[in-house]
Amino acid sequence: MGNTRPTTQPRFLPAPWAEYPRRSPEKLKIPIRSEAQGQKVAGEVAVWRYAPQGPAAGAARLLLIHGFRGDHHGMQLIADGLPEFEVLVPDLPGYGQSPPLSQVDAGPLQHSVELYAAAVDGLAQALHLGAGDVLMGHSFGTIVCAAHCVQHHRGWAGVVLSAPISDSIFRGRLLPGAAAVEMYYRLCQVLPEAAADAVLRSPAALEVMNFTLGVGWDDDLKAFVKDQHRQFFGGYWDRRTLLESYRASSRHTVSQYAPSVEAPVLLLAGSQDSLSTPAGLRGLRDLLPHAQLEIIRGAGHLVHYEKPAQLARSVRRFVGTVGS
Repeated sequence: MGNTRPTTQPRFLPAPWAEYPRRSPEKLKIPIRSEAQGQKVAGEVAVWRYAPQGPAAGAARLLLIHGFRGDHHGMQLIADGLPEFEVLVPDLPGYGQSPPLSQVDAGPLQHSVELYAAAVDGLAQALHLGAGDVLMGHSFGTIVCAAHCVQHHRGWAGVVLSAPISDSIFRGRLLPGAAAVEMYYRLCQVLPEAAADAVLRSPAALEVMNFTLGVGWDDDLKAFVKDQHRQFFGGYWDRRTLLESYRASSRHTVSQYAPSVEAPVLLLAGSQDSLSTPAGLRGLRDLLPHAQLEIIRGAGHLVHYEKPAQLARSVRRFVGTVGS
């Protein structure tokens, strides 16, 4: 079963973010229909809508796509940091409160990059998003957003890619860690389902991930990130969908779609991101027809937790340029 917790509010926040105003979203259930690899797909996606606030409310609307094994909670701090914009944050199919997608009049589908890209297109269509609006993805969400831009033509004003996946994890210095993660997920594929779920949701696995991805965490930030992952990182609907999406996240990069992404792109990368390399990020920037790269110092792959205020400021500047 998926995560059925109704709250979007973390139990506590890292300093100094506790001083920022909280935004209380409304939950929407959006029926979607789209097409992926010649197959008509349908489902219902849970979306959290943050209404714009204040007299300077921006005209552009933002659609934020979370990363692998996450849900809408991961984008909460970014939504808080952009109060003047209408922000829409879905749970991707198979995570949080969004069930897996199915083929129309058939059955379950493999949750591939193409399927997630089609889900984004179905959402954009249902929410009347496109020209003048901005699409943003984090981590695996950057791959989904790039694939969506290539496979569907929604006319986005711009695209923001936070912690973009620029390099194949099965090459160079990323290979040893990738091999260990691959073994972990392969083990979970052959174990009985109850045992696999226990391993996938184990505190030890979360601790390894936090240790690998964390950069410069003080005690407050460490407690916040651990609490977020403990609450929501196990909120997948079933093992099959999770393993399919792991394969999608690990076998693709933004770089393979980059040359065909026509919209202006802002790349926001942590200077100590363990899942990218400086050369890979520069190469990705050069592959994109219209791109700029900003390196956020003192941040790793979890830049949306580590430097949310700086991330939000960069997004605001970009939206002001492309959305005007």
